[in-house]
Amino acid sequence: MYNNEEYLENFDTVFEDVKFTANSFVRLKILASLYDSPQNMREMTKTTGLSYSSISSNIHKLCAEGYVEKIHNSFQLTNLGLIYTTILMDFRDVIATISNNADFWLDHDISSLSVEDLNKLSSLEGSELIRCNSMDIYKTHKEFKRLFKNSKYLKVIFPYLHPEYPKLIRRLVLKGIKVELIVSRDILDSFIRDIGNDVVKKGIYDGNFSIKYLEEDIKIALAISNEFLTVGLFKLDGTYDQNRLLLSNRKKAINWGLAIFNSYSQSALALIMN
Repeated sequence: MYNNEEYLENFDTVFEDVKFTANSFVRLKILASLYDSPQNMREMTKTTGLSYSSISSNIHKLCAEGYVEKIHNSFQLTNLGLIYTTILMDFRDVIATISNNADFWLDHDISSLSVEDLNKLSSLEGSELIRCNSMDIYKTHKEFKRLFKNSKYLKVIFPYLHPEYPKLIRRLVLKGIKVELIVSRDILDSFIRDIGNDVVKKGIYDGNFSIKYLEEDIKIALAISNEFLTVGLFKLDGTYDQNRLLLSNRKKAINWGLAIFNSYSQSALALIMN
């Protein structure tokens, strides 16, 4: 961990590099256009929409700083340029993710997310925030049920017991859908009872159901399938927010959720039925 002086000293060192690339819209467009493949000047004017003169003056500056190199008649990113451009694009996605759903991140408890989870928050770029409203106070719940029904497999973290959710799990297990469930210890017995001891035993025996528990409170609701990721959080007053649900069907978001689920799963205790 940096102390304040070390952090500020290091930030000051990199600020000039960041300012050189990020403070010029022209240079950013050039770097973005070269991100996927090398291009010559004519191709860059077409892909960026910039004038020949704007590209010419800035491409030489980028070459001088080591971000771009000329190979024959084309320009391509150097390793340094590729790294910087990747970081800048990732930063853009993080800002977009936070800005588009600012209230979701502002007034919720995010202590359940590790530093690594937050570092990869750009994976949620393009997510949709499902909100309940006066016309539909059960909108998030209905969306949740709809998503469950179409799942080919399901990995879920439940921090609280909703009377409908054990029934949903029961139906999926009986259909042979693979379900992995993590709950807090205080709701474990209720979940098993509502799913049904016989269904739980059969699911575990057949290998299409597992249920694990954590002794401590869980501060995140997570559901991942082959087609979606949903994230629910607790409000700052300690109550779960059933009125807002973050939803994404993008592969990178699903992978982000899987990493979180696997981290919780490693710490959780497996239920063994006699």
